[in-house]
Amino acid sequence: MAKFTRKATKLLALLVFVTAIFSLNACNKKTSDIPTDEHVVMMTATCTNIGTFDENEDYWENSSWTVYYDGQVCYTSTYNKSGVLKDEIFDLSKEDLKTLYTLLTEMNEFEDEEITSEYGNSWYITYFDDKGQMLDSFSGDLTNKSTLTDIEDIIESPLQ
Repeated sequence: MAKFTRKATKLLALLVFVTAIFSLNACNKKTSDIPTDEHVVMMTATCTNIGTFDENEDYWENSSWTVYYDGQVCYTSTYNKSGVLKDEIFDLSKEDLKTLYTLLTEMNEFEDEEITSEYGNSWYITYFDDKGQMLDSFSGDLTNKSTLTDIEDIIESPLQ
């Protein structure tokens, strides 16, 4: 009976050791880790100027961002007469990229919002998984949508 107890003790010790190792690895994994650093689209955003405008004037029509999982952002700003006036590529900081990813994956504000004003901005935002499949989208006004305005701040801050 002593041999069985010794074997059982060794087996129990091994089981405890393996469980502890798996637990330590699980604790080290951060939920905000970005699943890939490849050049795959994470999100797109377009902000459009709404209202009635004089077609003879050169007014801002829209701005567009494409954000990739590797942190690269492609940005354009378009005017009705001049066309594309800004066409830039820049990189988000690792911190901003992680924050953006966390905001996209943990928010619950992707419910569309009706535009109720005659003038202002209308947004269209799409979020994609690391395989390029669209997961969710939002269209409308960002007013009172704190997570979406945080996303706006992250993608606009490098341009200021």
